[in-house]
Amino acid sequence: MSTAAPGRERVAASGLDISMPGFPEFLPGDVMYEQSVIRTIGEGFEARGFRPLDTAAVQRQEVLVAGGAQYLDGGIPEFAFSVQEPPESYTGANLALRYDLTVPVSRFIAENSDRLSFPLHCYQINKVWRAEQMPTATHWREFYQCDVDVIGQGELSLLYDAEIACSLVGAFQNIGVNGFTVHISNRKVLAALLDSHGIHVHRARAIVQILDKGNKQSQEETRSQLAAAGIPPRVAADLGLLSTLPTLSDARDLLTLRGADTTGISELTTVLQAAEDLGMPEDHLVLDFSITRGHDYYTGTVFETFATGREHWGAIGAGGRYEDLLKHVNGGSYPGVGMSVGLARLMGLLREDGLRLERGLRENAAVVVPREGSDQQDVLSTVRRLRDESISTQAVYDPVDEAEGLHIAEEGEVSYLVEVLGTGAARVRHMGSKEAREVPVAGITAAISELRGA
Repeated sequence: MSTAAPGRERVAASGLDISMPGFPEFLPGDVMYEQSVIRTIGEGFEARGFRPLDTAAVQRQEVLVAGGAQYLDGGIPEFAFSVQEPPESYTGANLALRYDLTVPVSRFIAENSDRLSFPLHCYQINKVWRAEQMPTATHWREFYQCDVDVIGQGELSLLYDAEIACSLVGAFQNIGVNGFTVHISNRKVLAALLDSHGIHVHRARAIVQILDKGNKQSQEETRSQLAAAGIPPRVAADLGLLSTLPTLSDARDLLTLRGADTTGISELTTVLQAAEDLGMPEDHLVLDFSITRGHDYYTGTVFETFATGREHWGAIGAGGRYEDLLKHVNGGSYPGVGMSVGLARLMGLLREDGLRLERGLRENAAVVVPREGSDQQDVLSTVRRLRDESISTQAVYDPVDEAEGLHIAEEGEVSYLVEVLGTGAARVRHMGSKEAREVPVAGITAAISELRGA
């Protein structure tokens, strides 16, 4: 799937520039492929008992920064798009486009808790918007997020953290992505280590933001930023050590040596064992204490998912546990855990793997084209006959030549091209085998059945 529609390229070539960078547009075939991936991911979530939700694209700004959200200044995220209401319907509310799906779905659940059963297993596949300054081929201003969450009322077992990690395995494998790993950590481990050094929440937030860039910059840059933030060298050394520890035992030893709380280690032990018991492939789940997640609302388990050999792309999925994201909405407690997959980056991965070319033709799909001199009634009856047989049929009513008919069928990725000729006959061509048969108009569906069998 291309990063910009060919139509835009033609506009640019003509000397006009009316495109909006970061807001992708696609040709029909690319959209169909993207939608097929979305359906496959949704089906993968549903196979594990998750049900779909839909929330509003426009949200109140105070909702988007609920619980600190992922931002530290208490204001609207700097890359969220604000929304201006028209004077005729102005309510006085400060509105913005959602920049992710976790906050809106938490707000929705808190407001509709009396109509829901908990724990709620839900997923959303919807668009979000971010005013990125430098949009790229896999980092856009408008893109789909695929979120899967389990949200409880009052309490939520740690076993759901493992369930979320496992939920990605089937969905990714069903679209052909096998080379990926879910990296897992727990924010409580980092918090405990910092607390043992007397560093409290307001400074820990800045540290988390710096550490969250760890896989995108050198260790020297990370240490320099920690020093600039006033972090003592001995603390920076412990942080660097923690990020490289390979086992839970090593991390527990470090925390014990510093007199720090080990609750986070115990939680990770539970989640890792549960994931193994649920059948998570061992090489798909990796303990990684460098994972912190910059979002303020994460309180425990955190995940990031990477494509094997393409870690430099950054995470293609991320998430974690959040305990009181929307507690202020109705005073209730709705702990949750979830993970989000950015579809733009995932589609880029699929393109790089060449899977777009392997998708093949759409089975049970046809396009009907009239040739010069064909009878209009023959064309209409052919279209109806195919649709009555539940064959997905595109109709072209203006005469085209053979080359154009083939082009239309190839663009539509259909299995059958039906050319209505001027002699009361039709030619049915299988686009895969290229085999063609000329038959009476009344025999078109029988010819398609024969070609399908062959």
